[in-house]
Amino acid sequence: MLPTRADAGRRRSRALVLGGSAMVGAVGRCIEEGLDAAGFVTLREAKISSGLARPDFFDWPARARALYESHLPDVTVCMFGGNDGQGLHMGQGAEPEWIRWHEPGWSEEYARRVTALAEAVATHGEHLYWIGMPVMGSDERTERMYRLNQIARHQVGLLPRGYFVDTWELFADTRGGFSTTLRIGGERVTVRARDGVHFTRSGGRLLADHVVPMVRAAFAM
Repeated sequence: MLPTRADAGRRRSRALVLGGSAMVGAVGRCIEEGLDAAGFVTLREAKISSGLARPDFFDWPARARALYESHLPDVTVCMFGGNDGQGLHMGQGAEPEWIRWHEPGWSEEYARRVTALAEAVATHGEHLYWIGMPVMGSDERTERMYRLNQIARHQVGLLPRGYFVDTWELFADTRGGFSTTLRIGGERVTVRARDGVHFTRSGGRLLADHVVPMVRAAFAM
């Protein structure tokens, strides 16, 4: 039997962790482990190379809605954007079928998709923590991630319990630029992969240590 909201007072808080490649890898695993350790019943679902740009490849709002209905999360932690700095597919036969990155209407359509995902997992005002993208290894990709972050920050902030988690400075070097290594606790630690995009296990722990305490504090756990 699936859980219901009436069971809320008799169960542990539930967390949903969603995202693309980062959530498949170290970031998602570390967040899941951190939430489990904090006492949440955690469900993580992630898909490599997915995001909000290509629902023809993977429809995240639809999948998130199904997961919400089956898991009934009190909080969702998600990370999208790494695969979204591209044209937006509008659907087979749509007019236009694509909105390219530099075309008018791109930001508005992406904002609509952020809201669709957010509302799918916060239907009744549940907590949502949307993890922003960090600085990247190339200037072009960094600029694209900055634009995506600005859109997500605004849209998530419209929710009653929506929180945008900024990771830009967390992963930037002392000059605000990209670095595969950071000094943590007096040691030089490799936190990003050589591709300038993905995270190492240490990077995943760094991000989880940034996010999980926020979630735990909101639930006084």
